[in-house]
Amino acid sequence: MDDLSLFVLDIVQNSIAAQAADIGVVIREDTAIDRLVLSVIDDGRGMDEATVRNAVDPFFTTRTTRKVGLGLPFLKMAAELSDGAFRIESEPGIGTVVEASFIRSHVNTPPLGDMAESIYTICLHQDIKEFRYAHLCDGRHFRFSLGEIRTIMDGVPLTAPQIGAYLKTYITEHITTTRGE
Repeated sequence: MDDLSLFVLDIVQNSIAAQAADIGVVIREDTAIDRLVLSVIDDGRGMDEATVRNAVDPFFTTRTTRKVGLGLPFLKMAAELSDGAFRIESEPGIGTVVEASFIRSHVNTPPLGDMAESIYTICLHQDIKEFRYAHLCDGRHFRFSLGEIRTIMDGVPLTAPQIGAYLKTYITEHITTTRGE
């Protein structure tokens, strides 16, 4: 995967497969310490210790549609190649936290990518009751809640072309502003 937005999409798909109703993505950037941290938190069925250990093995997957699971192993590798770190915490019946940290300026740190497109794609998934995205950078922040958007839209489908275009633009502008770009 070429950028962090694709990792987010893959991990959120894992959360959906784990029957999570509430999924959160948090990106924290701190230029003073040259750090970027990506976290995905869900309330899915969780994993036992053995599954957590195997989750970073590319030849282990709980999916029946394929024999390999590359998202988590590639994210771990990307974090470690940028002098960052990777961790998974999970508890059966409670949920899972996946966290990867990166040195922002490191040549191997993947770019953020089209996070607005990934967030919008996640929002279109019918099985998600709540999805939240937060981006924090040097004291600035942007927070997005699918539940709030659904309330504002009052039944208007997010798949309507004007709505999709507006949401992607809205998210892109706020992430750009948050990042100070």
